[in-house]
Amino acid sequence: MKVRPFTALFQSAAERPRLLVFAACAIAAVVIGFVAVPPEVAEKLISAGGYYYVAGTFAAFLFYGWRVARVRREVWRSWLRRPGWVGLALLGATLFSVWADEFKHKVLFDEYVLQGTAWHMHATKEIGVPMRAYDISGTWLAIDVFLDKRPYFFTFLLSLVHDLTGFRLINVFALNVALAALCLGLTYWLGRAITGRRGPAVLAVALLVTMPLFGQNATGAGMEMHNLAMIAVVMASSILYLRAPDRDRLALLVLATVLLAQSRYESVLFVGPVAVIIVLGWLRRGSLLLPWPAVAAPLLLVPYAWHDRVVDTKKVLWQLREGETSRFGLGYLSGNLEGAWNFFFSTSPAQPNSLWLTLLGLAGALWAFVSLVRSWRERKAGGLPLGSPAVVVGLCALAIVANVVLLMFYYWSRFDEPIAARFALPSCLLLALIVGWFVHSLDARRLPATRVAALGIGVWFFVVAAPAYSRRIYTSQNLVMRELEWEIERVKARRGPVLLITQKATMPFLLQHISTVNTASARMRVDQIAWHMRAGTFREVLVSQVIRPTSAQGDCGVEPDELLPDGFRLQLIEQKRFGARWIRISRLVEIVPPPQLAAAGTAQSSRAGLDGAFD
Repeated sequence: MKVRPFTALFQSAAERPRLLVFAACAIAAVVIGFVAVPPEVAEKLISAGGYYYVAGTFAAFLFYGWRVARVRREVWRSWLRRPGWVGLALLGATLFSVWADEFKHKVLFDEYVLQGTAWHMHATKEIGVPMRAYDISGTWLAIDVFLDKRPYFFTFLLSLVHDLTGFRLINVFALNVALAALCLGLTYWLGRAITGRRGPAVLAVALLVTMPLFGQNATGAGMEMHNLAMIAVVMASSILYLRAPDRDRLALLVLATVLLAQSRYESVLFVGPVAVIIVLGWLRRGSLLLPWPAVAAPLLLVPYAWHDRVVDTKKVLWQLREGETSRFGLGYLSGNLEGAWNFFFSTSPAQPNSLWLTLLGLAGALWAFVSLVRSWRERKAGGLPLGSPAVVVGLCALAIVANVVLLMFYYWSRFDEPIAARFALPSCLLLALIVGWFVHSLDARRLPATRVAALGIGVWFFVVAAPAYSRRIYTSQNLVMRELEWEIERVKARRGPVLLITQKATMPFLLQHISTVNTASARMRVDQIAWHMRAGTFREVLVSQVIRPTSAQGDCGVEPDELLPDGFRLQLIEQKRFGARWIRISRLVEIVPPPQLAAAGTAQSSRAGLDGAFD
């Protein structure tokens, strides 16, 4: 296909004014995003205006999405009327992902922070994570909030669900199931666009959904399924744009990319490949296209730059482990590479991976590389056509590979760790699409590759995956989650209002309308807690503490970080063992002022009540 020279694109007089405005927006975005606005001001702007920014961007995305869909109405309407066996397969895949694991909070306490942010956005239309909240005249109000490090498009969507149905913790599970269905549907669509056949496309869906990691996130409360769905949305929008470049499709692609950047930190990497795809669309069309969303795109990315700078200045948000001083470093590489190898090639039921997906995907990637080299050597009319879906997948693959490479230098990215395995999802989506193209290529050479791959899924599933699904190791052995659920259950069983003192993060309790203060804060607010006890603000003040072994002889004691001042007199209510430690819930009977303690010659601490507790 012949195209005009690249420089000829900029000779169009019709788009020249918009091109100048775009250049001005790009310069302004750099100045505003990185120079003119200090981080402390950016933090306030995000907190107060971030909701309206993402709401406006999402509304524009829906508007242009409808304009694009309206033109193709007959296509999608006919499929909705008669989805056939493909529709049943997609429905079955979605139901399988729901069956794969329990509806639970999987990544503690990240998922509760997301829920708290969505609750605050629902209640105030501001962005923030509540740290304290109390019932004031019958209204549950957040007192202290902070700006979290996580992008806020997912929490915005969850807040919309709350707006429509009322605040419920289960709303996040409904949202993630819907996102899983969208992701699987788009995986099929992408596979069909790449190969032109239904069989390889359904195979790609089957490979993705039979990986336990997919079900874990489809039934969890995190933002990984949302990020995966948005990656698929951007890839689908790119293919639609390259098929027939016009203003509406380009605007849809640009807005989808901006929203993807607000889905996960690393997803901003897709901006580069999408920019190349936009230029390829111009070359395919033979003229420049600059709808207003594309003109404003640099400014729409400014909030991401602000947020990143805010996080850079707040090391407490980095959540580094003891002894670590940086989020990224060469010292993390060897351990992360080992973890990636263990995840992708393990056959242990403890790993939520799919070895069959890994092997087929790597074979497909090698085959794609060989095919590309052959095409270049044979000089086949410039290789792949500019509008080929394979071009989109190849360019987006660069972003996914760059994402994985970046994560290898991140301090907490061992894919074989339960809390970090979710970071592998984008690469698994890419492998599934590559497999679809791979088996299609072999089928064209009269090799029954699709059937062999499908048979391999069955063998792998029943021999390796079935034990992983039956044991649900990640959920069943998540002791912290079980501790938290038990504490919430026991505290809610008490007659309120109740104030809870705990060393755990306060967010899970605040979402259950349990007034909570952290143990460290309680040590500094002794007089305030004593005043509320005298005033009868709370019917009870409860204390949750971890009891752990302190010697080989079976002696036990309160976790040092959870000790309270000597004047706190506690009465044991109940305790329960989780693994190698106990969780104790006590009632705060009284707070003895220091002068009275000295006069009585006492030196009691919150260790009181241990004697006989383990008889």
